[in-house]
Parts: sequence; C-alpha cells; structure tokens
Amino acid sequence: MRTPTRFTALALLALSVACTAAEPAADAPAPVSAFADFVDRYLDGFAMRHPSIAGGNGLHDHDDRLDDFSASAIAAEIATLHTAATELAAFDDASLTPDERVDKRILAGVIDGWLLEQESLANWKRNPMLYAGALSDGVHNLMTMENAPAPVRMRRIITKLAGVPAMLQAARTNLVNPPKIFAERGLGMMRGASGMLSKDLPLAFTAEAGTPLMDSLTTAAAAAVRDIDAYTAEFERTVLPTATGDWKVGGDAVARRYRAEELIDVPLAELAALGEREMQRAHEQFRAAAARLAPGADPLATWLRVRRDHPKRGGVVTAAQAIVDSLTRFIAANDLAVVPQGERVVVAPAQPFALGFASMHASPPLETTPVKSYYYITDADSLAPAAEQEAWLERYNYASLANTSAHEAMPGHWLHAVHMRTTPGKIRRIWIGLNPFPQPSSGQDGWAHYAEEMVIEQGFMNGDPRYELAQLSDAMTRICRLLSGIRLHTGEWTLAQAQACFEQDAYVAAPAAKREAERGTYDPTYGGYFLGKRGMLTLRRDVKAAQGDQFSLRDFHERVMKNGIAPIWAHRQLLLPGDTSRVIQ
Repeated sequence: MRTPTRFTALALLALSVACTAAEPAADAPAPVSAFADFVDRYLDGFAMRHPSIAGGNGLHDHDDRLDDFSASAIAAEIATLHTAATELAAFDDASLTPDERVDKRILAGVIDGWLLEQESLANWKRNPMLYAGALSDGVHNLMTMENAPAPVRMRRIITKLAGVPAMLQAARTNLVNPPKIFAERGLGMMRGASGMLSKDLPLAFTAEAGTPLMDSLTTAAAAAVRDIDAYTAEFERTVLPTATGDWKVGGDAVARRYRAEELIDVPLAELAALGEREMQRAHEQFRAAAARLAPGADPLATWLRVRRDHPKRGGVVTAAQAIVDSLTRFIAANDLAVVPQGERVVVAPAQPFALGFASMHASPPLETTPVKSYYYITDADSLAPAAEQEAWLERYNYASLANTSAHEAMPGHWLHAVHMRTTPGKIRRIWIGLNPFPQPSSGQDGWAHYAEEMVIEQGFMNGDPRYELAQLSDAMTRICRLLSGIRLHTGEWTLAQAQACFEQDAYVAAPAAKREAERGTYDPTYGGYFLGKRGMLTLRRDVKAAQGDQFSLRDFHERVMKNGIAPIWAHRQLLLPGDTSRVIQ
C-alpha cells in the first residue's frame, strides 16, 4: 500500500502558507523540505523502474512489478535521470542542512552512475545476468523478507510473474552478442530462477499449502517456468554458441564509476599502486603471524592447517552462534560500540531456498517496522561426497568463521543496519543498486571490512595468530579485487593473470580464484571493499588527531554507523566539516 506521508506533509505546508497567522497543531507532522520531497519522488520513480532492488531496500510500493527492460522504458529512464540531475543541481547548497548537502553529492553520483550504466555502457544490451537477477532477486525478497503477511507477498509474486513474458521478450530483442562469460553466467542464473520458482517457492509458504491462493501461486509459477525454460533452451541454442562480445569497458569507465559511486577521484594508476603497497604489507604481516603460530614452518602450510580446523557437519550453525555471541561480548566489554537493548544476531540454518555460504539478511533500515534478521549459514550437504563436504567445511574453519561473522554480523553489516534506522534522511539508508549496478560499497562493505581488521587490532581472541591469518587472507583477496577490476578493464591483465593474483597473492583455491577473477569482468569497482577500509582507517586517524584527548573509539564507530551507507568522502564531511583532504591515502 502506498504511504501518504509525503503528500500529507505537502498539504500541511500549503495550509501553513495560506494561514500564516495560525500556529500549527502541536501534533502536526513537520513539513518536509523541498530537498526531502525531491528525494521521495526520485526514490519512488527508482522503485517503479527497479522494483526488485527497491524491495530489498524496504521500499515496497511496487513489489508487484517486474523490471521493464524494453528499449522504450530504458530511454524513458535515461531521460528521467537527466531531468533529475538537472533538478538536483538546482538546489542551492546554502538552503540545505549539512546532511542534505552530503546527500545531494551522493545522489548526484548515483544518478551519474546509472547514466553510465544505462546510457553509455548499455549493459541491458550485453549482460543477461541483469534479467535473471531482476526476476530471482525480486521474488526471493518476497519469499524471505517477512515485511507483510504471507498472503500479501504471495499475491505480489503472482502479479510480478505476469511480467515474465514481456521481460523475456525484451531480453530476446536487446541482447546482441554478449560476452561469453556474461552469457554463461546469465544462462546459469536464469536456470536457477526456474528452479527457484518450481522447487523453492512452495517451501517459502508452507503454511498456505492447500489453499486457493497457493494454487494460484503454483499456477503462476508453472507458467513462468515454462516461459523461462523455453527462453533458456533458445538462448543456449542461438546466442551462447556465438557469444564473443568484449566485456572490457576501459579505464575511463572504471574511473568514472569510482568517481560517481564512491566519490573517489584518484587516478587508477595511483589506486593500483596503493593496492600493491598494501599487498606487500599484508604479506609481511601474514608471514609474521604464521611464524608466531609455527616458527620455521612454511606460512602457506601453516595457513592450510588452520583451515582444516573446522566444526563437523551439522555443527556449523552452533559454532557460528557461539562466535557471534563472543564477538558481541567483546564489542561490549571493550566499549567499541553499543548494541541496542533487546537486539541480538540470530544465526540460523539456511532455508532450503537460501543458497550460498554465509549471508546476513538484516532488516533494511527503511522498513517501517523492522523485520526479523537472520545470519544464515549453509552447512555441508549430507548427500555430497566426503571430499566435497570437507572442502565446503574448510571454508568454515573457526578462524575464517570468526572473520566472516565480524563482517556480516557483529560489528559489521548487522550492527550497521541497526544503527542506520536513525540515519537522517533516506539516501544514506539505502543501497541503491546491486552488482553490476551502481552501489556505494566503500561505505557499506568498507565498514564491514574495517570491522574484520578492527576486532583483531583490538585484541579479539587475545591475539591468537590463527584469527589474524584469516583476516589477512580475506584482506589480500580484497586487494586482488581492486587490482583485477582496474587491470582487467584497462587491458593490463588477462583473466588468467587476475586468477593468478587470487591464487598466489591471496592463497585462494583455484576454483574460487577463477570465480573471483571472472567477477571483475562485470563488477569492475569491487575494489570498494578495500578502498572503503583504507578510507575508514584514514578517517579514524584524522578524527583522532582533531579531537585529541576527547576522541572515543566507540563514539567514532557509532557516528560512522549512524551516518549510514555513504562513500568515505561523505563520512569525512560529516565528521570533519569542510575537510578537503584526499579521501584515499
């Protein structure tokens, strides 16, 4: 149901102008500013165009829609974005609050990122993953996020699925000679969407089994599956064999994405040099930590032994909950942040339809009423061969599980989302895109990556080097992401060279290293994890220098979290007003 808040506020504002002598009622809602009204209109239009992304952000007015990928709809969006950019630029900074001035700069970058995506790169013509992701993400959100009663969400899915034929027709028309990697991944994702609708969808609404509504949902899903399966068969027969498009976008486009999404205006060569420097430092720290654990032994062999120390199958969820609770106690005992009373991270086995390794499903900060948040863990498949089970469980070694939990839950994404419920405005309470769409990850994933290093730095597990090895291994992976995203698209590296970075410099196993390298082809700014952490560490240093004896690490952390999902530039402006320092050093 559409919320009337914005329109009610505007009506009250008009009334106050007409009756200047009258005092507003004490309980009347405060009039919204012109800038806030612009943001509301922009977000509503964005939600209409990209309902699957919006739903994951807690914007549900258009949950029953499926993204329109027709050429006419894309053209209309491009025109709308240009108009929005002009209207946004017209706001006089002097008329805005400090928070609104920051939000204006962030939103201007986001709009430019979307124009790059839709107008310049035109990935809707070359990336089949966009179509599969819009369908699967939109339905999956309605399956998993209990923001409305099950029957309401089921009806929204039924209506959304009615848009599948039009979406598939747009894919047939638009996609011309995609890059082979994109074609292969898009085909796999579309098949995954078919499997989700046929197998997983009923599992999400078991309480409604046998009802007429479930029959309607099943019928709608079956029709969509038939259409999807026909499309994938056609795609595999006619598109995949001749898919030879180039995935490289060039250094100028990568630099523009960093400027737009992350507000990082640093030459790519300097960012790469920073990555090389930090990789060398991380290797030195890794060797030192390994030497403390096993003096004289090969550092990689030591790390491999740490990886083999993991919970048994069936015990991973319990182990993860114990680690999260330990992190929570550590954060409180060391006065690093406040966990609001009554809030607790709940670790749960991944639902049958929630695929993946470990993921934090935190309540989006814009939800009117916070929904249940779960940290989902996928245990090893009991039916898989023993070797596959062991390889899966190795990723859950106790040290890596602690590092992942610090990133995903405490004090990473989950605690950040909790504090963001009070972030001013709306711009910094949303993640406006999903890969490969523009998304300011330096403020979101940068915070979570900082959290991993910070808890080790502050003495979690009493300096046990096993935990430092896990943290450094993940840190080196994020540096390889920065280097790969830049060097793949400037033509300096081949995919094989990017994969070698992950294998040789970050000690990632070959299959995972291959996936990491391939991600760089469609997500060239996935270096935002590393750059965000670097920016956060620099910001902490500078705020501490400015505040001197008054500096409090807890206050710093809570200010950063409450300032929301924001590029590091924005955090610097909010904590160091008027700052003109370089964002990334």
